[in-house]
Amino acid sequence: MIKIKRIDIILIAIFAAGAAFLAFNQGSRNFASRFMKARELKKSIESANYQKSLLEKSLYNLENEPSYLERMARDELKVIAPGEIEYRFLSEEEEEKAEKKPK
Repeated sequence: MIKIKRIDIILIAIFAAGAAFLAFNQGSRNFASRFMKARELKKSIESANYQKSLLEKSLYNLENEPSYLERMARDELKVIAPGEIEYRFLSEEEEEKAEKKPK
């Protein structure tokens, strides 16, 4: 049988008391919740910085690249140049909807 020495019991009691103190202490719970909140805020800042860099790149291209501005107008506003013919291809869903509509 394993003998438990008196020092082992004291060490276990000290460890249990320390764990209970940390678990039920308001200060340590505040520290943990603030640590988690700080980590969330850092992720949010990183995401915002990434979005900012994308927007800055887009702004630069809009100001300095005429072809970028033309592509944006074509994609978002569906602009076509004079004399061009636009071809549109329907997706399978759009084809099914068009077939179901009475003529």
